[in-house]
Amino acid sequence: MKNGFFQRSLWIILGCLFPLLVSATNLNDVRKTPLKGTVALTFDDGPSPIYTPQILAILKKYHVKATFFMVGVNAQKYPDVVRQVLAEGHAINSHSLTHPMLTKLNDKQLYREIVMPQKIIYDITGKKPVCLRYPFGMSNEHVRAAIRAEGIMPVPMGFNSFDYNRPGVQKIVSWVLKNSYSGQVILLHDGYDKRQQTVDALPAIIEGIQKKGLGFSQICVG
Repeated sequence: MKNGFFQRSLWIILGCLFPLLVSATNLNDVRKTPLKGTVALTFDDGPSPIYTPQILAILKKYHVKATFFMVGVNAQKYPDVVRQVLAEGHAINSHSLTHPMLTKLNDKQLYREIVMPQKIIYDITGKKPVCLRYPFGMSNEHVRAAIRAEGIMPVPMGFNSFDYNRPGVQKIVSWVLKNSYSGQVILLHDGYDKRQQTVDALPAIIEGIQKKGLGFSQICVG
C-alpha cells in the first residue's frame, strides 16, 4: 500500500512539471503494424550526426517513409538531426531516455525514462511521441502500464535484423529479405557507433522488398 501510494504521488507531482505531456493520446488510434501489403522500416538508438543523415538520404532517394525510435539523450545532443528527420516526413518516437533495461528500474527511474524523452522530443519538434519502444525488447506488465499511463503506446522491437552485430552487409540484406513479408516491422539501427554496414545494406534491402511486390508504411503515427 505504501509503495503504491508513493508511486501514484510521484507520478502526480512529476506530471505537473510537464503539463503538455500528460494529455492522453487515444491509444486506439495508434497503428502498431504496417498497412496491408507493406513493411515498416524502423530505426533505433539515434539520432546520429554520422549515420542518420546518410539513412535519410537513402530513404529520400527511394521515396520511403520510416519510423525512428530515438534515445532521449541523443535527441537532446543532436536536435538539428531530429528536426531533419521530422522535416523529411518520418515518424519520431521514443526509445527511452538512456536505453536502460526498463524492467530493472525502480518507479522513479522508470518514470524518468518514459517522460523525459517525450519532453525532449516535444521541445525540439513540437510533437509528442505516440509510442515508446522498450530497449532490448524487455518489458513486463508493470512497465507497459507505466508507459500507457503517460498516454503513449508501448511497442516491441519487431523483426530483429541483428545489424548491430555487424555480420557484413550481404548477411544483413539476406537476413532481412528472407524475413520480409506483408505486415513485418523491421528493426534496424542508426544510433551509436559503427552503423555503416546498416547504411550500406539499406539500398539493397529497399530494392529487395520492392521486388517482392511490397511497399512501405510507417507505424506509430497516431
